[in-house]
Amino acid sequence: MKKRLATPGPTFVPTDILLAGAKESIHHRSNDMKTIMEGINQSLPQFFGSKNEVYTMLSSGTGAMESAVFNCFNKGDKVLVINNGYFGKRFKDIASRASLEVLSIDIEWGEPFELDQIKEIYFSNKDLQGILVVYSETSTGAVNDIKEIGDFFRQTNVLTVVDAISGLISHEMQMDEWGLDVVIASSHKGFMMPPGLSFVCISNKAWGKISYTEENTYYFSYKRFKDFYPAPPSSPGVSLIFSLEKSIEILKSEGIANIHSRHQLLATATQNALTSLGFKLFISDSFRRSNTITSALAPRGVDTSVLLNSINEDFGLTITGGQGKYKGIMIRIGHIGAFDELDLFSVFGAIEMCLSKNNYEFQEGASTKALINTFKKEKTNA
Repeated sequence: MKKRLATPGPTFVPTDILLAGAKESIHHRSNDMKTIMEGINQSLPQFFGSKNEVYTMLSSGTGAMESAVFNCFNKGDKVLVINNGYFGKRFKDIASRASLEVLSIDIEWGEPFELDQIKEIYFSNKDLQGILVVYSETSTGAVNDIKEIGDFFRQTNVLTVVDAISGLISHEMQMDEWGLDVVIASSHKGFMMPPGLSFVCISNKAWGKISYTEENTYYFSYKRFKDFYPAPPSSPGVSLIFSLEKSIEILKSEGIANIHSRHQLLATATQNALTSLGFKLFISDSFRRSNTITSALAPRGVDTSVLLNSINEDFGLTITGGQGKYKGIMIRIGHIGAFDELDLFSVFGAIEMCLSKNNYEFQEGASTKALINTFKKEKTNA
């Protein structure tokens, strides 16, 4: 049975990227590797919307989150966390593990933060050193307004640290223009690769703080990455570097603006198809819905754990369900990376067949019709 992924990561890996990673290995200090890394390093900043260097690390996205916290802050430093989803909570946990003084805006999952509340906390805590926020929160399918946060803290000493692991490439990112200081990403989302690489882009303002921050980590030391640049400071995942080189080539050939438009269209089509089947979109504000993943609450009588298990067993298709208290009542469809229009027809064909199998009453073909109408409207307006 063919395996398919409609998840926010790991995502489907195109054959060309897989084959690139299967090439014979080379030494990581060779001239060949130096040439490859120079090309990669020259290309990566454009995806971040920055003129600053981007460092490639051999780690998961969580490793990148940890690296940002431990490099930018000393024990006892005061930071503010926007906690409105699973990964906002992870930022909070990492900051606590780093022995930081953690202030947290704890919001119901999927709900937006209020800038006035951030301002109030800042003006009451002028010793605040940083704010940690997730761009695209895959647990809810919501995006946070990182531009608004960056703009407010631009002229302060506070570092704006952004987890863009699932937000980069599928959404616009203008790190320099928006006043962001540390932006992290990962390979198994928009880069269409297997898990294993993470990326960090660091502003001059952040380097000013990092330069006098205690060395709390060795492997993830940003100072070491800067000293060794353009080469990695430790043995890299050579095969993953080969895949990254091919990934960048594919992304550049499509064009960043086209990639953003494609992801936005897929998100809109997914939203329309889900509502046609009686699902309720979890994020009510259309401007806050992620281009990476769409979350929706199931209609009465539908257990999403049963539905998604049936889809996986019958069709080899993996779709994620809700996390925490939303387990069994939420569906989360990922449409990031190499995902296209035809993939969505497969996804909703499987969903409809399994809904029917589980005796849920609905208008058969409704989701297909919704997809067609969405794509036709887009072509008409183009």
